[in-house]
Amino acid sequence: MNRFSVKCPDCTYPLDAEGYNIPAFQSCKSCKTGVLVYALPALYRRTSKNTETAAAQMEDAACFYHASNKAEEVCGDCGRFLCNLCSLPLDDEILCVSCLELRRKKETGHHTLKPRQLRYDKLAIQLAVLPLLFWPLTFITAPAALFVVLKYWKRKLEFAPHRKTRMVFAFIFALLEIIGWIFYVITIVRVIAHG
Repeated sequence: MNRFSVKCPDCTYPLDAEGYNIPAFQSCKSCKTGVLVYALPALYRRTSKNTETAAAQMEDAACFYHASNKAEEVCGDCGRFLCNLCSLPLDDEILCVSCLELRRKKETGHHTLKPRQLRYDKLAIQLAVLPLLFWPLTFITAPAALFVVLKYWKRKLEFAPHRKTRMVFAFIFALLEIIGWIFYVITIVRVIAHG
């Protein structure tokens, strides 16, 4: 059984290991795209699963978690090299501990390991309110805040309380600042015209 197979970049069909590390394009059996594949031999060598770990030699890839162990598998999600101790078979794929935990959390609804998301409501309120300390900046930041509010109004974020409230306040502040600038420009034009 192959530990790993490179997939066609166009149709994701597995490519034959016999075509790896050959300086010629191999044709995908599914979509006929020409693909040039260079891979470490440990990735596609046929072997049976055992529980012993081999020490990594100078020319071998090392396990991501155990630098002294030879890499025998590759995580199907993140691509980390894994020794026999770290590779966790899940159905027909191999995962590392971190990716297995991420999948488990996704399935059970816990989101503690999710990446941080940009909070557009906070960005909009900061663009609308913070430049009031130096009011000439509002000439630029008020339209920017208005743009953020209008563009990202419907964007759903997980665990984002009071999102709509901040967006409404940012919209009101930005609109008032823009109206203030319009009156300011009109006043200056009138003074120049009458003066």
